[in-house]
Amino acid sequence: MLLYSDEIMTSSVIASVLKCNSTGSPPYEFTDYTQRAIVGTLYLIVSLTGLIGNSLVILAVILSKKLRTTTNAFVVNLSIADLLTCLVIPWDAVALLGKDGLPVGEWICSVVAVVQFTTVGCSIFTLASIGLNRWLLITRPGASYRNIFKTKKIAVWLVLTWLVPLLVTIIPPLADVGAVGYNARYRFCGSVTSHPSYNTYNIIIGSVLYPTPFVVIICYVLIWRHVYRHSKRLRNPNPSVQFTSSSSCPQPQSQLPQTTVTSTARSQASSFLRYQTDITKNMFYIVCAFIVCLGPFAICPSFEACDPAVPYTAAILFANSCINPLIYATKHRDFKTVFGCIVRCHWDSIPESSDFLKRLQRRS
Repeated sequence: MLLYSDEIMTSSVIASVLKCNSTGSPPYEFTDYTQRAIVGTLYLIVSLTGLIGNSLVILAVILSKKLRTTTNAFVVNLSIADLLTCLVIPWDAVALLGKDGLPVGEWICSVVAVVQFTTVGCSIFTLASIGLNRWLLITRPGASYRNIFKTKKIAVWLVLTWLVPLLVTIIPPLADVGAVGYNARYRFCGSVTSHPSYNTYNIIIGSVLYPTPFVVIICYVLIWRHVYRHSKRLRNPNPSVQFTSSSSCPQPQSQLPQTTVTSTARSQASSFLRYQTDITKNMFYIVCAFIVCLGPFAICPSFEACDPAVPYTAAILFANSCINPLIYATKHRDFKTVFGCIVRCHWDSIPESSDFLKRLQRRS
């Protein structure tokens, strides 16, 4: 488990250094075995829940063509990152439960740390990408959106969500700026606190990842503002214009009978409001979950009294890996349908079955 608060929040890192210098007291160490067992159990619960949830998301997209949308490409990328995070979390539990230091090879902890740094960074970049994708989808013309999110561009975009955090994670240690491995202070895999450049390494990572959460928040605020303005205009329509589903340009009322114009406008306004309200609710859930999981990490390292709580807040942060599938899947009508078919093994009921599923059905 990496000390992600150190990596994300640069200000928290600096505050921790100043705190240590000012008090002169030795840094806190997570030595209480009972608490380590509790935290290790929490990690295992998050790991198991996340493995199931993210596997369902990926399987649903594999089995149903209806779910293969541009936005869901990023959702699957997020699920893959969260799935890998959940796969390596048990090694953190192993490190926590070791009574005499790390019970496995140091190289295992180094690999786990690199994977966790990369996957958590990828998750944050993907969340920002989803927010940007939905902002462009909702607020920009369809032609502009389709031009930006072409297949090749999406592929490059997804590669960058992995490549950037990976390079930021491995290049500094290769240059002897920090190190990854067993964190003796908190008894899990992450930054090596004994390295002379420990704080410098954390600041480098924080400077790259720190702005990303703000991109997520800004995108969803802009979406909410756009939806609010459109909803307000639809609640107070101009009687002299009609809106069509294929264009945002008004058409003169004189072109159609009054009754047709009125009924069409009301129907379209009602559908638009319901659709945008659902989107706004989903964005609200996503932002709230992100803030709730990240918030404790952003605050805790700045206060010496909070040091014993850092491992627990780490568990809260990693819980985001199992919460994301619930938000992106259970709140999505099509995902709900496919999930239900998978759980009940009703393969014939999956909407728009993929070629892969059809081949499996023919063989069986």
